[in-house]
Amino acid sequence: MPPSDVVLITGATSGIGWETSLAFAAAGAQVIGTGRDQTRLMALAPRVAQTLTLDVTDADAVEIAAQAALDARGRVDVLVNNAGIGLFKDWAETTPADVRRVMEVNLLGAMAVTAALLPQMIERGSGVIVNVASVAGHRGYPKHTAYCASKHALIGYSRALRKDLDGTGVNVVVISPPAVSTPFFQNAGYLTFDDDHPGLVPMTPQEAARHIVEATRRRERQRVLGRRARILHTLDQVAPGLVDGLQRVQRWQRRR
Repeated sequence: MPPSDVVLITGATSGIGWETSLAFAAAGAQVIGTGRDQTRLMALAPRVAQTLTLDVTDADAVEIAAQAALDARGRVDVLVNNAGIGLFKDWAETTPADVRRVMEVNLLGAMAVTAALLPQMIERGSGVIVNVASVAGHRGYPKHTAYCASKHALIGYSRALRKDLDGTGVNVVVISPPAVSTPFFQNAGYLTFDDDHPGLVPMTPQEAARHIVEATRRRERQRVLGRRARILHTLDQVAPGLVDGLQRVQRWQRRR
């Protein structure tokens, strides 16, 4: 990661986004942290090059933030689409409004910010789009229909975008974190996550951030984070029925 790189990160006011901002800044990059929480943006400001207010679901806000970043820094070399929300509901309780909200943030928001910053990358013949997906973008999880759909879609978008950008000098990197020790599950309404996953030690946001910086520097196509997540991902490709069976056994044992 060249020290002069300008890195814009969405959802930078908490969790993975906050730590990724600090990790890129520690590597010498000029970090532009964006988010909606003004108090957290003020706290982040002294630790990065610039902060900007940004709601990725607001088309005008996206254009204003993108132009402000380009006016201030002249370019954006790396875009980290990290802003995201979760939703933990049974399919029968998941309304069309729920689905639209999750899709607007997790998929359409990433696409909007990418569209605003990608042309200047193509013009220069250099850049990296980093889309923070999830292990839930590779396999299904109960009561996560809207969230899984959004992350599957983000990965599909990333793969297709990579083909569109072939030969332009712009790379697309997909990061798929497992459970991370942030307020994500509480915010998503999954208040029993710890009880439902006894013995599971979530990844720290600092570790997730380290992977994001490293994968960006190496221009990796895809990185699934965490040994357990990689094993499940591999098994799910070759024997999805086996993984489902093991999880049913685990759920039965917890109910005993």
